[in-house]
Amino acid sequence: MKTFGNTLAVLLGTAFLSVAAAGATEVFRAHYEIRVATQGTDNKVRSTFETRPGERFTLNLPPNVVAMAVRRLNAENYELEVTVTPAKAEKSTATFSHTYQGILGRPLELKNTADGVNVDGAISVVVLNR
Repeated sequence: MKTFGNTLAVLLGTAFLSVAAAGATEVFRAHYEIRVATQGTDNKVRSTFETRPGERFTLNLPPNVVAMAVRRLNAENYELEVTVTPAKAEKSTATFSHTYQGILGRPLELKNTADGVNVDGAISVVVLNR
Protein backbone atom coordinates (compact mmCIF):
# COMPACT_ATOMS: atom_id res chain seq x y z
CA MET A 1 0.00 0.00 0.00
CA LYS A 2 2.88 2.34 0.77
CA THR A 3 4.34 1.81 -2.72
CA PHE A 4 0.98 2.69 -4.28
CA GLY A 5 0.85 5.95 -2.27
CA ASN A 6 4.38 6.91 -3.31
CA THR A 7 3.65 6.12 -6.96
CA LEU A 8 0.44 8.16 -6.83
CA ALA A 9 2.30 11.11 -5.28
CA VAL A 10 4.96 10.99 -8.02
CA LEU A 11 2.30 10.79 -10.77
CA LEU A 12 0.33 13.71 -9.32
CA GLY A 13 3.49 15.80 -8.94
CA THR A 14 4.45 15.11 -12.56
CA ALA A 15 0.95 16.00 -13.76
CA PHE A 16 1.00 19.33 -11.89
CA LEU A 17 4.44 20.18 -13.27
CA SER A 18 3.31 19.34 -16.81
CA VAL A 19 0.27 21.60 -16.51
CA ALA A 20 2.39 24.42 -15.06
CA ALA A 21 4.98 24.05 -17.83
CA ALA A 22 2.29 24.09 -20.52
CA GLY A 23 0.84 27.32 -19.12
CA ALA A 24 4.28 28.89 -18.84
CA THR A 25 5.07 28.27 -22.51
CA GLU A 26 1.78 29.73 -23.76
CA VAL A 27 2.25 32.79 -25.98
CA PHE A 28 -0.49 35.31 -26.79
CA ARG A 29 -0.54 37.47 -29.92
CA ALA A 30 -2.67 40.59 -29.72
CA HIS A 31 -3.69 42.78 -32.65
CA TYR A 32 -4.89 46.09 -31.30
CA GLU A 33 -5.84 49.66 -31.97
CA ILE A 34 -5.88 51.92 -28.93
CA ARG A 35 -6.49 55.63 -28.49
CA VAL A 36 -5.50 57.46 -25.31
CA ALA A 37 -6.68 61.03 -24.80
CA THR A 38 -5.48 63.00 -21.79
CA GLN A 39 -4.10 66.42 -20.86
CA GLY A 40 -4.93 67.89 -24.27
CA THR A 41 -3.21 65.08 -26.17
CA ASP A 42 -4.80 62.41 -28.33
CA ASN A 43 -2.57 59.47 -29.32
CA LYS A 44 -3.62 56.51 -31.39
CA VAL A 45 -1.62 53.43 -32.34
CA ARG A 46 -2.41 50.25 -34.26
CA SER A 47 -0.02 47.32 -33.94
CA THR A 48 0.62 43.78 -32.70
CA PHE A 49 2.44 42.39 -29.69
CA GLU A 50 3.32 38.95 -28.42
CA THR A 51 3.52 38.18 -24.72
CA ARG A 52 3.33 35.43 -22.14
CA PRO A 53 0.50 35.25 -19.60
CA GLY A 54 0.70 38.04 -17.04
CA GLU A 55 3.72 39.79 -18.63
CA ARG A 56 3.21 43.51 -19.19
CA PHE A 57 3.56 44.95 -22.67
CA THR A 58 4.19 48.71 -22.63
CA LEU A 59 3.62 51.48 -25.16
CA ASN A 60 5.16 54.92 -24.95
CA LEU A 61 2.38 57.37 -25.88
CA PRO A 62 3.63 60.73 -24.55
CA PRO A 63 2.78 62.09 -22.10
CA ASN A 64 1.74 58.59 -20.96
CA VAL A 65 2.91 55.01 -20.80
CA VAL A 66 0.26 52.39 -21.53
CA ALA A 67 0.72 48.86 -20.18
CA MET A 68 -1.33 45.80 -21.12
CA ALA A 69 -1.23 42.32 -19.61
CA VAL A 70 -3.17 39.24 -20.75
CA ARG A 71 -4.13 36.33 -18.50
CA ARG A 72 -6.13 33.28 -19.47
CA LEU A 73 -9.16 32.72 -17.24
CA ASN A 74 -10.34 29.37 -18.60
CA ALA A 75 -10.80 27.60 -21.94
CA GLU A 76 -11.32 30.45 -24.42
CA ASN A 77 -11.75 33.32 -21.94
CA TYR A 78 -9.06 35.82 -21.01
CA GLU A 79 -8.59 38.97 -18.99
CA LEU A 80 -6.84 42.09 -20.26
CA GLU A 81 -5.55 44.66 -17.79
CA VAL A 82 -4.89 48.13 -19.24
CA THR A 83 -3.13 50.82 -17.21
CA VAL A 84 -2.14 54.35 -18.17
CA THR A 85 0.57 56.11 -16.17
CA PRO A 86 2.07 59.55 -16.78
CA ALA A 87 5.53 59.08 -18.30
CA LYS A 88 7.05 61.67 -15.96
CA ALA A 89 5.32 60.49 -12.80
CA GLU A 90 7.52 60.52 -9.73
CA LYS A 91 5.68 57.45 -8.51
CA SER A 92 4.40 54.70 -10.76
CA THR A 93 0.82 55.56 -9.89
CA ALA A 94 -1.61 54.67 -12.66
CA THR A 95 -4.13 57.35 -13.50
CA PHE A 96 -6.22 54.81 -15.39
CA SER A 97 -6.59 51.11 -14.70
CA HIS A 98 -9.29 48.86 -16.07
CA THR A 99 -9.68 45.12 -16.54
CA TYR A 100 -11.60 43.80 -19.54
CA GLN A 101 -12.76 40.24 -20.19
CA GLY A 102 -12.81 38.74 -23.66
CA ILE A 103 -12.95 35.57 -25.71
CA LEU A 104 -9.85 34.42 -27.60
CA GLY A 105 -10.02 35.21 -31.32
CA ARG A 106 -12.93 37.66 -30.98
CA PRO A 107 -12.67 41.45 -30.97
CA LEU A 108 -12.88 43.10 -27.57
CA GLU A 109 -13.92 46.76 -27.34
CA LEU A 110 -11.86 48.99 -25.05
CA LYS A 111 -13.84 52.01 -23.92
CA ASN A 112 -13.54 53.68 -20.52
CA THR A 113 -12.78 57.02 -18.93
CA ALA A 114 -11.23 57.64 -15.50
CA ASP A 115 -9.40 60.55 -13.88
CA GLY A 116 -9.28 62.59 -17.10
CA VAL A 117 -7.93 59.69 -19.18
CA ASN A 118 -10.05 58.44 -22.07
CA VAL A 119 -9.15 55.04 -23.52
CA ASP A 120 -10.90 53.47 -26.47
CA GLY A 121 -10.12 51.01 -29.22
CA ALA A 122 -10.25 47.29 -29.84
CA ILE A 123 -8.06 44.23 -29.39
CA SER A 124 -8.15 40.63 -30.57
CA VAL A 125 -6.06 38.05 -28.72
CA VAL A 126 -5.10 34.57 -29.97
CA VAL A 127 -2.87 31.81 -28.58
CA LEU A 128 0.07 31.04 -30.86
CA ASN A 129 1.17 27.65 -29.56
CA ARG A 130 -1.94 25.56 -28.99
